[in-house]
Amino acid sequence: MVQTKAQDLLNPEVLAKEVAAQLDKAIRFTPYAVTDNTLVGQPGNTITRPKYAYIGAAEDLTEGVAMDTAKLSMTTKAVTVKETGKAVEITETAIITNVDGTVAEASRQIGLAIADKIEIDYLASLETAVLKSAEAPTSASNILKAIDVLNSEDDQDLVLFINPKDYSKLVESLFTAGGAIQNTALTSGQVAQIVGVSNIVRTKRVDEGKGYLQVTGAVEIVKKKAVSIATDTDILARTVVLAGNMHYATNLKNDNGVVKLGVTA
Repeated sequence: MVQTKAQDLLNPEVLAKEVAAQLDKAIRFTPYAVTDNTLVGQPGNTITRPKYAYIGAAEDLTEGVAMDTAKLSMTTKAVTVKETGKAVEITETAIITNVDGTVAEASRQIGLAIADKIEIDYLASLETAVLKSAEAPTSASNILKAIDVLNSEDDQDLVLFINPKDYSKLVESLFTAGGAIQNTALTSGQVAQIVGVSNIVRTKRVDEGKGYLQVTGAVEIVKKKAVSIATDTDILARTVVLAGNMHYATNLKNDNGVVKLGVTA
C-alpha cells in the first residue's frame, strides 16, 4: 500500500515561484518604485548606488569657437543588502488531510510577511528624505505647499502616502470648500487629482499628521536574491517547517524626489 507523505506534497521550487509571483502584488508600494534585479546572483552584500548632479543648461555657441566643458559630478551611496525571512511549522497530519489549504496558506502568509517587511523598509527609506514641509497632509493647500517644495517646473508623477485618518480629514476639507465639490461623492482618484497628485496610498504604517510625497521612481527596491523556500521535517514531532527568505535593499535614489509632510525643518 502506497502512503502519502508530507514531503511528497511539498516542492520548494514550486512554492518559491508561487511566493515570488504574489510578492510584488502584495507590496503596495512596488508600482511607485524602481525595481532592480541586476544584482541577483552577484557576490557581496554591499552595493554602491550613484547620484549625479545636473550639469546645467546648454549655452549659446559662437561659430569656430570651442565650447566649454562641464565636469560630471557624482556622489555615491553605499547600501547594505539585508536578508529577511519567515518560517511556519505545521503538522504532517494537517498537510496530508488538508492538501489544498494548509500548504497554500502557509506559503501565502510567508509571502505576505516578507512583503510587509519590504514595505516597512520602503517607508524607512522615505524617512531619510531631506526635503520637508511642516504642514500635515490634511488639506489640498497643505499638499500643494509640499509639491512646491519639490521646486519642479515640470508635471511629475506623484504619489502621496498618508494615514487613513488623515485621508478622511483631507476629503472632509474638500467638502467644506463649498461649490460643486460639496455635493459630490469623491473617489480616491478624484481626490488625488484635486490635490495635484497621481495616486494616494492610505497606510497605517504612516503616523497620523505625517506623510510622504514621492516622485514615482525616487525610491528603488534592489533585489539581490529572489525569494527561496526551504523545507525540513521533525521526525519525532511529525511536523514540517516551511522557511522563506529574500535578500534585498530599499534606497532613496533621488534626494529631490521625496518630501516629508508634518515635520519641521
